Amino acid sequence: MLQAPPPSGPRATRTSGRLAPNRAPNRGGIQKRGNTPARVDRDGDVAMGTATASGRGTAIRGSGRSRRHDPIGRRESARSTRTGIDTSALQKTVLKSMGSEEPVHKGPRSSLRGVRGRGKLNETREGQARIRITGWRQSKAAGNPDGGLSDLIAFLERKATHPDAPAGEAVKIKKSRIEGDAVIVTVRSEDSSKITRLNNYTFAGATLHIENLSGKLDPVEKGKDPETPNTINVLKSVLSRRYDVDLKLLDLSQLGGDPELLNLGMFNTASRESKFFPALMKICDNIFTTPHQKEDAIVSVSLASNSLPNISSVTVLAQTFPAIRNLDLSNNQFKDLAALEGWRWKFRKLDHLILSGNSLETGIPTYKNDLLKWFPSLTTLNGNQIRSPEQVKSAANGRLPLPILPASFRDEASIGETFVKQFFSAYDGDRASLIGAYYDAQSTFSLSINTSAPRAPNTADQKAPGWEAYIKRSRNLLKIEHLPAKMSRLYTGTDSIKECFITLPATRHPGLLAEPQKWCIECHAIPGLPDAQAPSGVGGLIVMVHGQFSEVDISTGQTTVTRSFDRTFVLGPGNGVGGIRVACDTLVLRSYGGHEAWQPEVGSAAGVVQSQPQATYQIPLPAGYAIAGQGKTEEALQKEMLVLELSKGTGMTLEYSQMCLEQSVWNLEGAAIAFQQAKPNLPTDAFVST
Repeated sequence: MLQAPPPSGPRATRTSGRLAPNRAPNRGGIQKRGNTPARVDRDGDVAMGTATASGRGTAIRGSGRSRRHDPIGRRESARSTRTGIDTSALQKTVLKSMGSEEPVHKGPRSSLRGVRGRGKLNETREGQARIRITGWRQSKAAGNPDGGLSDLIAFLERKATHPDAPAGEAVKIKKSRIEGDAVIVTVRSEDSSKITRLNNYTFAGATLHIENLSGKLDPVEKGKDPETPNTINVLKSVLSRRYDVDLKLLDLSQLGGDPELLNLGMFNTASRESKFFPALMKICDNIFTTPHQKEDAIVSVSLASNSLPNISSVTVLAQTFPAIRNLDLSNNQFKDLAALEGWRWKFRKLDHLILSGNSLETGIPTYKNDLLKWFPSLTTLNGNQIRSPEQVKSAANGRLPLPILPASFRDEASIGETFVKQFFSAYDGDRASLIGAYYDAQSTFSLSINTSAPRAPNTADQKAPGWEAYIKRSRNLLKIEHLPAKMSRLYTGTDSIKECFITLPATRHPGLLAEPQKWCIECHAIPGLPDAQAPSGVGGLIVMVHGQFSEVDISTGQTTVTRSFDRTFVLGPGNGVGGIRVACDTLVLRSYGGHEAWQPEVGSAAGVVQSQPQATYQIPLPAGYAIAGQGKTEEALQKEMLVLELSKGTGMTLEYSQMCLEQSVWNLEGAAIAFQQAKPNLPTDAFVST
């Protein structure tokens, strides 16, 4: 039997060791807290509670290997395996701390898998499951910038994870992608049942429908993914064969019988089939890089005879080719309009739709009326004209619940008109003088950026201009959450407003007289405007201006970018030019959206507007009439102002105007219409003398 060699004394007494006497190791390893000396055995080695080797013995193997005797005949203790601690890792750390030059043999990688609290572990390559989720598009989160996808993923991970599960066992969605109205997520196979059990759960007010597509991914199928180079080449070949240059037709009918697609096995599994059409559209996006190119190249698309029960697998067509004019969906399996719901309000230029050979033709007799609402440019259905281009244009003009009326400018003594004429020319030329002319210590100014406003159609292909010069001062309360940021971006007083004005880019507004069509200006009187000199408030004006301006490069005088704006002024009596002051100035900036939106419609609606009271008559007023005063209620003041407005627009006396408003339940527009109807029968004394 082998005998252990005699001890050679504590390591600390060796002069040849890496550590000098009384010197502590300064890197890695296990150390005692404070100045407590390390626990050592009689030979001076660190005592670890396991068998040790004399001197620089062989490192202990990991628990994944079978135990064996050490060189001095003692067996490795089995105590380490009961605690779940890998002694090889500890041995390696200790030897590092003591400066051992002996190589440490690594144990198997699996030795740390069962240990908790040891950091992130390397997972084995396990199968993954793909799961389809639908119904989330109808949730309240669909209005978020990403369509609610991030909220959906967070919801699924939270609901699928048991509340008491450790962090390492939480359900995580590895990948996600959107296919039409569905989102396809990838999770570990063992987590798939935790996700699918959430089927019919309610997410933000919408019911989710969850389906496990594939379980574990087939390794063979991974090599045939629609994004592999070979498959991409095949799909490009399919598109090339099915595109008619002369007709500008993309014929995607009877795809299930295409030889190239069948040889590729594209429809062998539900997984591959679900990825096919989005991959096809992605290739089209790469071929046509701008919306203009797509619209010019593809006018018609056919999806006939594809046995489609609904459009969920081809919804992405509306994103890739939104401007097509002809669409053939004949000989599919659409039973009702719900099968086409995903394309509602899409294809805004669609002129001809073919749905023949689908059961919804006979099952829903009124489906034509619904399609006319869904597709505003539709004139032909199944080869038959259902409305004329003139009717389409008329329907487009009347698509809003309220007609577009001319601007309502109800000024007082031309105060609003004079202010607007002077303000914008001064804003473009001398902002410092402008502030001294109209603003005071109580005036406030704020600006905000509206990045979600629609852009003009003729600029859709252009890159949207940046907002670098404005973003730091933007007070968009939908974006800013913290109160200090909200308050710091509300500029009060002439000095603060001036400091903001001079940092904004130089501008050039269109001429009010030269280009009036580019402006929309409204003005109304407002009672009870707060004022330090009048506790009950004073009369004021609110002026709302919608228009556009160009930013100017000062060095060259050239226009750099054109933007649209909405600016609201609250004017009150003060010491400024014309005896007024700007109490509040609110500026909203947005990308250029054109000026067609406020062009009034021609027709009967416009006639009603012309009958509204206009500021054309001078009405003699009793002292204090339509002015806030002691003992006068807010309701009485508002009624007096309505009477005055009607009198100015109709020329009736205050007495007759009040009677007209009382009969119209104090509705000014209704009173104007009643006046036009009764005007021929009114006596002479109903009007003021001119």
